[in-house]
Amino acid sequence: RNAVKADIGYTAAQLVYGTTLRLPGEFVDPSSCSMNMDLTSYTNRLTNAMRSVKPASTRPQSTDVFVQPDLRYSTHVFVRRDSHRRPFESAYEGPFKVLQRESKYYIVDKNGTNDSISIDRLKAAYLEGNPIYVDFPSVQSNDTTPTLIIPHPTTNTHEDTSTVSENKLKTTRSGRRVRFPEHLNDYCT
Repeated sequence: RNAVKADIGYTAAQLVYGTTLRLPGEFVDPSSCSMNMDLTSYTNRLTNAMRSVKPASTRPQSTDVFVQPDLRYSTHVFVRRDSHRRPFESAYEGPFKVLQRESKYYIVDKNGTNDSISIDRLKAAYLEGNPIYVDFPSVQSNDTTPTLIIPHPTTNTHEDTSTVSENKLKTTRSGRRVRFPEHLNDYCT
């Protein structure tokens, strides 16, 4: 790259970079470097120098992985997938039943097979029916629940359409009158 081309009078470095390259002195004046070096003594010195090099000591890793406190008491767990996931694919599988607990791993019934899985990959599953004991402060309830407006019975034998529609209206806490769909009547109070 630094050799002058005879036909154009410039080096390749001058054409590409716009300036010449800085070369070490051994390239320009080879007599200053001792080329009469004994190769066996050089390899012996290099071998001894490499033997004296000690590996760097490793840094102590004291970062603990977070383990849920409820994991010790849960009957079922979710297992994290460590493999590559497609978009919108869940990060956890399960829930799976815990068969046996050890200090660093649990034995889990995973689709009929007993797998030992590290607790770092487990998350407690909160299933319906499992009581979670939490002390909530007592809350004083205000009587702001929605109320059902029931019209007074009339002596008319034919029902007025406005009476039927008022029968299904409920008043919310803010005072609005709303009508819920028929199929949700069991769930709306």
